[in-house]
Amino acid sequence: MRKVTVTLTMITTPLKLSKKYGVTVAEIKKELAKGIKTEHEHTKNKLVAEKIALDHLNEDLKYYHKLKK
Repeated sequence: MRKVTVTLTMITTPLKLSKKYGVTVAEIKKELAKGIKTEHEHTKNKLVAEKIALDHLNEDLKYYHKLKK
């Protein structure tokens, strides 16, 4: 198994995303949970999956909703 190093150049949090999109933190966490589950298809590392999901949600809050279509 290879080692993965994650560097956070911009830390995105559910609170920051909720302020950015004007929604509750609970809504962000719901989308984040979907994202982590989806990203686990690519990595078994929970932190990496969460970072990828946060990055996608930072770009588009409906990223995982659109992905399912």
